[in-house]
Amino acid sequence: MRKFVVVTVLLGALLSCLCVQSVSPDVIKQKAIESSKNIKTYRFKMTVQSQLIFGNESGKSTMISNATGAIDLINKRMYIDVHTVINQFGRTYSMESETYVINDTAYIKSNGASVWFKKKLRNDFWIRNNQIDQQTELLSFSKVEKLSDEKVNGIDCYVLKLKPDLDKFVEYMENTSNVPQNKSLLKHMLKEVVIKEWIAKDTFYPIKSEILTVMEMPMKISIGSLKGNVSIEETMKTTVEFYDHNKPVLIKLPEEAKNATEL
Repeated sequence: MRKFVVVTVLLGALLSCLCVQSVSPDVIKQKAIESSKNIKTYRFKMTVQSQLIFGNESGKSTMISNATGAIDLINKRMYIDVHTVINQFGRTYSMESETYVINDTAYIKSNGASVWFKKKLRNDFWIRNNQIDQQTELLSFSKVEKLSDEKVNGIDCYVLKLKPDLDKFVEYMENTSNVPQNKSLLKHMLKEVVIKEWIAKDTFYPIKSEILTVMEMPMKISIGSLKGNVSIEETMKTTVEFYDHNKPVLIKLPEEAKNATEL
C-alpha cells in the first residue's frame, strides 16, 4: 500500500510537470490576446532609452525618459507624468511634463510652469495610445518563442520572444508615432528588432514589454565640426510595466487646468 501511495504521488507530480510544460507559446499568445480585451483600467511605468551616434562617438546624443501613468478606457481618461534628460554634444537638458486626457482633449503643463495648455486630439487617439492594445497588436503579427519563466514584481510570468513580420512592424511604428513616417524609408533604415513580453501565468495579462530597435540613417549635416554626409545610428529601448489591471482608477483634472489656454 505504501509503495502504491508513493508511486501515485510521483505520477501526479510528473503529470503536473508535463501539464505545465505543455503550454505552447502559441497558446500563451492567443490567451494573452483574448484576455487583454477584458482590461479596462490599468497603470503603467515606462522607460525609453535612446542613443544617436553621428558618424562616430564624438557625435553621440542620449536621451532617457521615465514616465508613469494611468488609463481608464471606460471613461476615456488618462494621466501621464514624464521626466526626460537629454545629453547632446556635451550639454545636458531636462524636461518635465504633466498631461491629463479627458475624452478628446489633452491638458498639458510643462517644465514645472503654472500655465496649462489644452488641445483637441485626433479621432484615433485612444486607439494609438492604449499601451495594452499595442502589446496585443505586436503579438498578433509576430511568431513567438517561449523563453524561461520569470517573476516580475512577484508575479509568475511566461516570457515570450517575438519575431514580428517586418512590414507589419513598420506599420506599427507608423501608427504608434505622433510623427509622420515614410514606410519604405523606415523599413530600409531598420537594422535590428528585439521584442520580449512577459505574460502573467494566472490571468494571461501583459505584465511587461521590452522593444529594442536599431536604425541606421544616412544624412547630410552641418553641426560644428560635423559636416558632410554621415551615417546616424539610433538605438532605442522601450520598457513598459503594467500593473493594477482592472482596479479602480480616479483621474481628475486639476482645477487650475480647467482654464487652460487653447493651443
